[in-house]
Amino acid sequence: MRRLLALLMLAAIGGAQAALTPADLVLEHGTVLTLDAADHAAQAIAVRDGRVVAVGSDADMSPLIGPHTKVIDLKGRTATPGLIDTHAHILQGGLIELFGIDLTRTTKLGDLLDQVKAKAAAAEAGAWVQGAGWNDGILAERRPPTLAELDAVSGSHPVALEHVSGHFAMVNSAALALMHVTRDAREPAGGTIERDAASNATGIFKENAQALVLAAIPPPSRTQRQAAIRAMIDKMHAEGMTGVKDPHLTPDEWAAYLDLARHQSLDAHVCALIGAGTDMAGAQTALAAVKQARKDVAALADLNICGVKIFMDGALTAHTAWLLEDYPTDAAHPVPDRGYPTVPPDTYRQMIDLFTREGVAVGTHVIGDRGLDFVIDTYAQALARTPRMGLRHTLIHASLPSEHALDAIAQVQHRYDSGIVETQSEFLWALGGVLPRVLPPALLARGVPLADFAKRGIIYSSSSDFPVTPLPARYGLWASVAREPVNPVYGQHPFGTAQAATVQAALRSYTLSAAHAMYLEKQTGSLETGKWADIAVWDINPYAAPTAALKDMRCEMTFYKGRQVFAR
Repeated sequence: MRRLLALLMLAAIGGAQAALTPADLVLEHGTVLTLDAADHAAQAIAVRDGRVVAVGSDADMSPLIGPHTKVIDLKGRTATPGLIDTHAHILQGGLIELFGIDLTRTTKLGDLLDQVKAKAAAAEAGAWVQGAGWNDGILAERRPPTLAELDAVSGSHPVALEHVSGHFAMVNSAALALMHVTRDAREPAGGTIERDAASNATGIFKENAQALVLAAIPPPSRTQRQAAIRAMIDKMHAEGMTGVKDPHLTPDEWAAYLDLARHQSLDAHVCALIGAGTDMAGAQTALAAVKQARKDVAALADLNICGVKIFMDGALTAHTAWLLEDYPTDAAHPVPDRGYPTVPPDTYRQMIDLFTREGVAVGTHVIGDRGLDFVIDTYAQALARTPRMGLRHTLIHASLPSEHALDAIAQVQHRYDSGIVETQSEFLWALGGVLPRVLPPALLARGVPLADFAKRGIIYSSSSDFPVTPLPARYGLWASVAREPVNPVYGQHPFGTAQAATVQAALRSYTLSAAHAMYLEKQTGSLETGKWADIAVWDINPYAAPTAALKDMRCEMTFYKGRQVFAR
């Protein structure tokens, strides 16, 4: 007994001495939103060896300030955990920003065509002209360019312009020739080649048919891919962001990440999903890739593999999200339809069973209510056959859950810590000029139902789906609360406000809940003793600011693992 007491006393003395060891960094005289379980607020925070060692009052930090401690006066500013985006294509989006045409802010077809013309004029002979982000919700003409319009400005250059949704693309005649798409070309399963009355391709390729476009375009180099990753992580830092999940990587894209992480710090928590294809052969290939990737990242500090990604349906804007009822008809869609699955349902069940047995998490892209019912039921059935607590299959987007899906998601989360929702309130903003036109009226108010998630205790993380919407997470914080479209052609609140989140819930979805979706909740996502010191400092307190101010929050400093990676 005496020996035990002596050991306990020594441990207590050692702990006290460790607590009094000077910190490397102290932030004081501010507001610290910890995002811990009780959502405590403090004045100051201390960091040592990259981890939080104390959170409390300014006075609490005094014993931890030594001769070499860096002390930063927050001057009343607010510190939060670094924000995490759980669904952002930073490599692909970065390539567009660095080497292509960013069309996300283009509001007139004339301007779009001028940008294509300028890029084509500057390109080498025969080089592809690529762009992304054109949005018929903000274009004054409310339509894509025609084949003839693109041909008139592109000369001999093949052109490919991806829609802001990422689910369909527009190409010109030179591209069609290189793709060998003729009147007799067959559509791939789960995809659409749009045709005119004479069965000629119009240049629009939807869902799996986009593979025909990608196959014709020379891939970027590894150097270009790594430049895109680095540029987007730098952009994240300037926006108070310290973590990201990049979904649906190809083997070459994963290799670019791996090589970069091996030779220099990524300065962010990054995890990836490997694309699993549309059949069992693709699933087996992805499974082997995940197993190898787990070995590859074992010794790396910043990079991880979070599993695989499968597309179950498409996008609302393309009429390819799988719905329970018909889309509204219009000139472009005169025949009633409900979208479609992009993977045969029986094949999808087999894929989920395989990955569940193998202990590999699946992130399923699913937007429509019919698709979401099917996916969450498939998760539940697979986990019942092979119970795995904490595997954390995710529901990417989950934009239109039915009552059945909401109940099923809550049950799967409670029983298995799986079925985690990765949603995008920014869709209501960036696509708000077109979604009210393509959604059945009864579904408008049900889109992205953050209040229903909260009511059922459903864990959800928030994200941008960059480049579909802008990368800065502050836009998502604002959109979660405001639910306002960028173009109020259908009014200021076409989606209503009943499903809005509180700003506290919105911030949690970008911090602790996002960390949970990336298996990092014990390491980051809140400012608590022992966790990595991933910290963002803002010019305003989001809890006290007017809703409209959230989208304009300015990041002043960002720390990743206690090291300052951005200062304004």
